[in-house]
Amino acid sequence: MQVLRLVGAPLLLAGVVWLAGPRAIWEAVQGADAGWLLAGLLCATLGNASAALRWAELARWLGHRVHPRWALTVYFKAVAVNALLPGAVVGGDMFRAWQLHRDGCARGAAGLSVVLDRLSGLWMLFVLSAMALFIGAGTPEMGMLRRMLHVPEAWPSVLIALLLVTILLLLPLGGLIALAAVAGHRAEPGSRRAVAAGLLQRPAALEQYLRQAAASLGVGIFAMAALYCAARGFGIELAAWLLVVTAAPIFLLAALPVSFGGWGTREAATVAGWAAFGVAPALSVGASAAFGIYALLQAALGLFPLPSAVRSDDGAAGV
Repeated sequence: MQVLRLVGAPLLLAGVVWLAGPRAIWEAVQGADAGWLLAGLLCATLGNASAALRWAELARWLGHRVHPRWALTVYFKAVAVNALLPGAVVGGDMFRAWQLHRDGCARGAAGLSVVLDRLSGLWMLFVLSAMALFIGAGTPEMGMLRRMLHVPEAWPSVLIALLLVTILLLLPLGGLIALAAVAGHRAEPGSRRAVAAGLLQRPAALEQYLRQAAASLGVGIFAMAALYCAARGFGIELAAWLLVVTAAPIFLLAALPVSFGGWGTREAATVAGWAAFGVAPALSVGASAAFGIYALLQAALGLFPLPSAVRSDDGAAGV
């Protein structure tokens, strides 16, 4: 199974490239707009920097403070691991948890900080996708999307969007309540499950919930903007709201631990998601590949050495 995972994604990528046509892809690359692509790289970099600071805030709330510069350095090192090693985001997430534990954070809290950080990002991507449905209500593209998903005509698009946003915003809170009720008393003290079960009892839990939501909103906007710029760089003129709606499943499939840096699964999802709206496969592959190259370029930021941390009595870190 491990071998299949390692070769499956490259084979999937090769299949997508063959379907789109190597010559057509090369022509799309030659005609790409460098200005849009550079803007996408800037958005992707700002998004990861914001995600690093969000993770640092989450670690602080779990009881371990790190300096923002330390968090940024570790996060971009993790981006490099994700981009170069198999396992999509899993390798980088394990690297972050390991580094946080080495820095003195309890093992359970270190692992949980990374898990919650990852889930927070994916959660808000889907919230943004649901919110984008409000903008698309009544447009011809919305009609196409409804027909594709076999949505009954009697169900108003605005009402569907409202229900989805409400459910998605409350889903993590409901999950934590269920976890505390079911698993808290059976978890080993200090384990990741035990720490997770006690999250709602920590000081300022609701405030932290809202802070993470706001931070993830910013990270998600940067990620969506990066994909939008990559699409515009290849001449794709999908409505912005529609691109946001389709971006969440694209990012989710890219995060599956079955590839190198999301290559293959991301391209397949992009081609499948945009083809129904008239986007040529070659353009979709080009835009998706540009998004993947953004991560490769940011991997260079992980070459900086970790700053030395000097801790004060209250556990804060400085450099």
